Amino acid sequence: MIEPTAAVGVRPVLSVRGLRVLLHTEAGLLPAVDGVDFDLAPGRTLALVGESGAGKSLTSLAIMRLAGRGAKGRGVTLEGQVHLDSGDATQGNSGIVELLGAPLAQMQALRGKALAMIFQEPMTSLNPVFRVGWQIAEALVRHEGLTRAQADARALEMLQLVGIPDAAARVRAFPHELSGGMRQRVMIAMALACRPRLLIADEPTTALDVTVQAQVLALMRRLQAEMGTAVLFITHDLGVVAQMADEVAVLYAGRVVEHADVRSLFAAPRHPYTAGLLRSMPNVAGSVAGELVQPIAGSMPALTRLPRGCAFHPRCEFAQAGPCTEAMPALADLGAGRAVRCARHAEIEVAGAGRAAGRAA
Repeated sequence: MIEPTAAVGVRPVLSVRGLRVLLHTEAGLLPAVDGVDFDLAPGRTLALVGESGAGKSLTSLAIMRLAGRGAKGRGVTLEGQVHLDSGDATQGNSGIVELLGAPLAQMQALRGKALAMIFQEPMTSLNPVFRVGWQIAEALVRHEGLTRAQADARALEMLQLVGIPDAAARVRAFPHELSGGMRQRVMIAMALACRPRLLIADEPTTALDVTVQAQVLALMRRLQAEMGTAVLFITHDLGVVAQMADEVAVLYAGRVVEHADVRSLFAAPRHPYTAGLLRSMPNVAGSVAGELVQPIAGSMPALTRLPRGCAFHPRCEFAQAGPCTEAMPALADLGAGRAVRCARHAEIEVAGAGRAAGRAA
């Protein structure tokens, strides 16, 4: 496990060790997430990035113990350890909870209080038959022990806090009566109502237009600064990563292939896949100068057809028979909180990300 230097000496809010998510399929158990490790300190943001199918959302759902729900009856097995510092000594062991082994009743008590999640599409996450004010107040009644009147008043305060216009009227609205941007703000208000220690945001701005996206991201940064919440940010948008993250873990085919602080990763990626993602990032200034977006050739392999050796080697310009094709490289510690899973990282220089580095400055 590579601990970021900023977290040294600070007890992490979230500690993930050897996390595996195994899907039960007709082809057997398939590792959709395979051996993911990371720590997340209070007030910090870790971004999980990668293409669709890399395992980002499954990682977050496993932490919430929601993996497998809605998967057409498909079974899921979780392995590894996920420790949450709940901040609540009544949970035992100074507030540290091992989430994967926690009873369901304990998980239900933690969700919405110590850990909360903002989902990608609020229209499918909000209950369409309840007013948004009550959906916020419900968590306050359950977790904070407030009366209905107290919870309603706090719900109104939360809507005002997240910048909902005319909050006194909107608190009685149903989800379908709000715009996409306002629904996402309601989701943020719900997630932060009980001041959770950990907030997981799974592609929270994907469905929003760029102006609303900027407003939502600014809101999340402000609220995080005020509350000191640790944030696990799931996204495929590297522009958002540059704005939001302190650290980045790059996932490919269920494994972390690079972990670094955001500035180092944007300025000098050490894994060919990370460099490819950065070269694929649209840049207006680069386009004006005649620099075209360079997509990564090929596509991520299916779990049933993972190649031997490094999973990225069929798409990698630096791949070499033997070191890249025979065995999965270990995650090598490069020091200063950096790690890379590449057999040739000491021999090659993965360049071409300089035009993206400025976004992280």
